[in-house]
Amino acid sequence: MTAARCPRCTAALDGGPVVYRCTPCRRTVYAADLDTEYHAPVRVPARSRL
Repeated sequence: MTAARCPRCTAALDGGPVVYRCTPCRRTVYAADLDTEYHAPVRVPARSRL
């Protein structure tokens, strides 16, 4: 998973997992307001031997 970024200044956020803090712009950001969705890699089924 990539580091969460501030939506205003794009700096890396501290804290988490529910509330993050942006040090440069002194903003508090809730995790629900961030686009940090995790996508599991797609699993490809093994080929069946005939």
